[in-house]
Amino acid sequence: MEKIELRKVRDFGALFNDSIAFLRLNFKSLFGIILFLAGPFIIMTGLFSGYMQSLQSKIVASSLFPNYFGSNGGLLAADFFGTFGIFFLIYLLTTLVNTACICLFFKNYNNSTPEELPLTKDSVSPFLVGATWRLFYNVLLVTLIMFVLGLAIVGICAVLFMIPVLNILFGIALIIGCLIILPILVYIANVSNYIIIRDEVLITTAIGKAFRYMRGNFWWTWLLMVAVGISLLIGLTLFNLPISILNATRTFVRSADGVSYSSHNSILYIIFGAVALVGQLLFISPIFSTFCIFNFHSQEEKNEGTGLMSRIDELDIK
Repeated sequence: MEKIELRKVRDFGALFNDSIAFLRLNFKSLFGIILFLAGPFIIMTGLFSGYMQSLQSKIVASSLFPNYFGSNGGLLAADFFGTFGIFFLIYLLTTLVNTACICLFFKNYNNSTPEELPLTKDSVSPFLVGATWRLFYNVLLVTLIMFVLGLAIVGICAVLFMIPVLNILFGIALIIGCLIILPILVYIANVSNYIIIRDEVLITTAIGKAFRYMRGNFWWTWLLMVAVGISLLIGLTLFNLPISILNATRTFVRSADGVSYSSHNSILYIIFGAVALVGQLLFISPIFSTFCIFNFHSQEEKNEGTGLMSRIDELDIK
């Protein structure tokens, strides 16, 4: 099978073309492995997500039409918040398993010869539990770091917003800054997960390596993330379209009782909620990660030349 080398310096056009070519050549292998290993988690979490949205719609209905729901409104709210805690833990586990599958696939692909392709689930499954655990404790670490930084940023923003005139200028600068920084942060998060799995390092080391390689390629990376993000946003919108239509319909169309939220449509929330989450994790996430990883390897090769040195070593051995 033809292999697309990851360790290669690419320009902007080559990044797009090679990433798409990679997805086309490895579509069955990549998405098949994710479906087999992470698919059960994704489908279960998707159904749970739809159920949560169904509960949320009933809570909104209980506040809009208290006479119809009576005392059940409080019970619905308690049920929602109790279920939300369970849903959050399941969603976190599903996201970690899905991310671990993607990262392990690229790690093994990078180390494989053309004769060993296409990859199968057996090349990923033995390492899945360890990779998921590694991502989990690194998520806890980065959450603690972000919490401390978040408190500091909130404190600075609170002080600046209290100063007349300066608060307006700061608000404008904050909006512009978010538009510039957010695509880069999303890229760093995806690439850092890959580095954690590939190099078996802590999140702090992974983030430092991603930033170091991105030096001198900031705007290139920003443009790539924006272009890919806008393209995938269209696909994400299509996956979320059924649940969005259902929400709009139940908001504006009243039933015979005068209530727009009734329990007989809960199954539709569960199905459409599952479609939205399955589309996000099973398709959008692997595609976005592919572009991020190709960009990272291009920057790594530009800085380290690991691919060239590896090929020289292979020639020496032969």
